[in-house]
Amino acid sequence: MDKKPLSNRAKARIVLYLSAVILVLGIFSIVQTVKANKYEREATVTRQMALISLDECLNNIATNLEKTIYANTPAMLSRLSTEMWRESTSAKNSLSMLPTGDSSLNNTYKFLSQIGEFVMSLQRKSASGEELTADERNQLKKLYEYCSSLNEQIKNMCIELENGNFTFESTKSTLSKTNDVQTINGELDDVEQSISDLPSLIYDGPFSDHIEQGEAKFIKGLEKISRDKGLEIAKQICTDTNLKFAYEENGNIPCFVYQSDNCTVAITRKGGKPLYMLSSEFVGETSYSYEDALKNALSYLKKIGYTSLKESYYFTDDGICTINFSAIQDSIILYPDLIKVSISLENGKVLSFDATGYVSNHTVRNSPEFKLSLNDAKSKINNELTIIDTRVCVIPTEWKTEQYCYEIHCKTQKGQELLIYIDCITGQEDNMLILLYSDNGVLTK
Repeated sequence: MDKKPLSNRAKARIVLYLSAVILVLGIFSIVQTVKANKYEREATVTRQMALISLDECLNNIATNLEKTIYANTPAMLSRLSTEMWRESTSAKNSLSMLPTGDSSLNNTYKFLSQIGEFVMSLQRKSASGEELTADERNQLKKLYEYCSSLNEQIKNMCIELENGNFTFESTKSTLSKTNDVQTINGELDDVEQSISDLPSLIYDGPFSDHIEQGEAKFIKGLEKISRDKGLEIAKQICTDTNLKFAYEENGNIPCFVYQSDNCTVAITRKGGKPLYMLSSEFVGETSYSYEDALKNALSYLKKIGYTSLKESYYFTDDGICTINFSAIQDSIILYPDLIKVSISLENGKVLSFDATGYVSNHTVRNSPEFKLSLNDAKSKINNELTIIDTRVCVIPTEWKTEQYCYEIHCKTQKGQELLIYIDCITGQEDNMLILLYSDNGVLTK
């Protein structure tokens, strides 16, 4: 039976429906394009501001390093070192917002961390009445030279950005490529290479080179893993489905490094242990508290295989809360076994973690026989101080060894809190830290 042809009215109705569908799809496409352009503009502005902020931080650090070379009083060293510690933290946060793509910035991050910790160690030394040695002032000069060179490179990137020769794409980790436009990957690779031969610094701090020297204890004797196995582990650390193998990293802790546009993850080649992770996710308005951040950090560390940890100090800057964790053995705090975790206070996500200290140092310790009792240690505390609490800990020394100490938490008559470290074997008062409480966190000096 022949089909009845469509009437003119039916044909008109179909055309009308199709026109409406096309119109709706067109409007939807325009709206999505407008949204995409808006997000791209916002991402570009964020990256531009991060690059400018990095330039300002490096300029301030270089200026203060030059001043520190000639500073000769504890008060001046304290002011300059505190400023540099703050600026180095801000510089790392700004650097994390840049799309690094295939670029590895381990040397740059380490350099910025070392500056803050090294100058703080000099400040503590000066405050104890000791003068800076010629070698330490020479190290300051070298740091100043490296920082000035690094600052010059970042400043040139800002100039090219202002001149229109340096523009970011919203969905890629490279710049728009023309004959005249530079790529951020190439520029960041140059920055990383320029400080690849940074001399070792020995000081008493969580980023001290001596903590990372020698074979990593936590992975000693473990079997090597494949790249594919490493990728499986990396995807549990960073849920980005575009994560791919990037390169192998050698050194004291050989590892596989995996990257996507927004995330970098390192997995140790021995044992497949998570070493570090860095996300470039933008942080917006703060809505999470420190307690929320601590809970999320502990949950994340447990998920990736790090347990029996105790939080110590934390610092909040630009919506990011960075918390220090140390391993615990038989209620003893193992400060060399350090893990740092940074949490977004906008959504509670983990933005980065660094387990280098933990992987380098964590092992089962055989505690020595203490020659000094806790009561004897307490008797060495100044009578003007009130003891709040005590605990036993392990701290690193500048001779690449460790020592057991009683950590005695005290406060002065004015309420200033201190941490005093008494050697469990010798009874010597080895170190003293002043606790600094603020809205941004708890630090020491």
